[in-house]
Amino acid sequence: MKQYLDIGIKEVLKKYPDLAPILAEYDINCYECNGNCLFKNIFEEHNLSMKEEMELKAKMAEIIT
Repeated sequence: MKQYLDIGIKEVLKKYPDLAPILAEYDINCYECNGNCLFKNIFEEHNLSMKEEMELKAKMAEIIT
C-alpha cells in the first residue's frame, strides 16, 4: 500500500474501485469529492480514531496488492 501514498486518491480508486465502499463505512466519500487529495491524506483529513485507522488500513490492504 505504501507505493500509493503519494498518488491522488482518485487514481487509486480508479485502479481499486472496491475501496470506495470500504471508505464509505467510515464516512469517507472521496469518490464523490471534487478534491485532489493524495491517498495518504484520507487518514489525516478524516480524524479517525487509532482503532478506526488500523481497521481501515487492514481492510484496504486486503484489496490493494
